[in-house]
Amino acid sequence: MRTNNSDEQLIVICEANSDVGFGHFFRCLHLADSLRNSYGINAYWVGNITPSLAGLLHERNQQHIFTSNFDNAITEAQSLNAHAVLCDSYQLAESHIQQLRHKFKVCIVDDFGTSALAYADTVINFTVSAPRYNYAAKQQLLGPRFFLCDEALNRVRKRRLNQTEFNVDKINLLIAIGGHDRLSMGPYIADLFLLDNKYAVTLLGPYSSVKSNKKLLHFNRSNDMPSLYKKADLVVSGGGLIKYESAYCGIPNIVVAQTPEQFSETIEFEAVNLCHAVGHHATKMCDLGTNPSSISDKEDKHDAFSWSTQELLDTADKALRERKQLVKASKIHFEDDATARAAEVIYNEHFARESAGE
Repeated sequence: MRTNNSDEQLIVICEANSDVGFGHFFRCLHLADSLRNSYGINAYWVGNITPSLAGLLHERNQQHIFTSNFDNAITEAQSLNAHAVLCDSYQLAESHIQQLRHKFKVCIVDDFGTSALAYADTVINFTVSAPRYNYAAKQQLLGPRFFLCDEALNRVRKRRLNQTEFNVDKINLLIAIGGHDRLSMGPYIADLFLLDNKYAVTLLGPYSSVKSNKKLLHFNRSNDMPSLYKKADLVVSGGGLIKYESAYCGIPNIVVAQTPEQFSETIEFEAVNLCHAVGHHATKMCDLGTNPSSISDKEDKHDAFSWSTQELLDTADKALRERKQLVKASKIHFEDDATARAAEVIYNEHFARESAGE
């Protein structure tokens, strides 16, 4: 990968582990795949990425340098030959961008607009809140029409948005709180829905103890999320990427956010009819420093989660009833083949123009 043909190289700096989850990794992977498939751009990854996902990169013939230290990741990136850098990390500071900018075109994937990103060439933020953030990057790809997903999810979207029939007596529920369910909510939520015979539940997450039930499927992880969305009638997720993937496909989704930032952004997502939120403030348990695995009493659990069992179940019924409203909102706020749109802009601005001598 240390080729002299740097015009065809992209360095990706991000993390994917139990501390930050996997959302940063997969949205970068989707963009990198689109750049490779459409324009022949190769990706070289740097950062604290869990071995299982590093294996996924290996399957794609993409190299990965592991480092647990973000500053080291920036240094490693600077030692490589490439034309552009794609960075997606909450540890990124303006000083890091300045370092990278000496050698590369810099594209940042961001969530919350806490930095102006003045030294970046491009910022991608596909959240509904993004257009009101005060970015100063040269090029800004903002809002859900630049949503980053893979091609398989595009196919699920097209199929699900055209679906007219819906069986309310047999609901396939997907519970996917995220790559790291820091509050260990998944199994508890699964138990609640399994009390109602109309639900068949798929639980995604590395939970050590899950009760056996013939209506429950449990997967520690999946590299094929589109196949799960293809079957799901309803999704319960955390406040990250999964709520966007569900809304993109027009699948009713309930969001149980796990951080203050996720909660605030989820409320805006709900305001445009793309999800249904439960709870008040998502961090009560974290603020108390409580170990969720040590809580055995269910009432204590939903007090800590700041929502009640009845609120969750009522919200599920409401989300299913209002599916047509969600589909309409998805068509308004998202666009088909959104990742290809973002990849085209990135290629034209950071690769094609430079190769043409502009």
